[in-house]
Amino acid sequence: MRNESIYNIDTFISMLQKGEFAQAHEVLESDWKALRSAGKRDESNILKGFINAATAFELKRRGRESAARVWQTYKKYRPLIDAAESEHVATYQRCAVYIEKTYEDMFATIQ
Repeated sequence: MRNESIYNIDTFISMLQKGEFAQAHEVLESDWKALRSAGKRDESNILKGFINAATAFELKRRGRESAARVWQTYKKYRPLIDAAESEHVATYQRCAVYIEKTYEDMFATIQ
């Protein structure tokens, strides 16, 4: 696995900040697949959660009810961030803070 994933997360966050949710999803796709292929299950699932968060934001923007269901995948994998044995935990945590703030802003009416 190339060590670019940490930089791709920064790009991912930047795209989320710009409201480019569908594009943000694509940024992490290859890293998620590479981590999964390398047997790094926890980290691949962390990225899967991030990807699903971006997808949920795009679905919400489009008014789709499925957004809340897709968000549940992020929530499912969120605990892995704090438990992961990775040099990138601090970056994952930073990303989660931004994702959760975006969720609060976009889903305030959905519980």
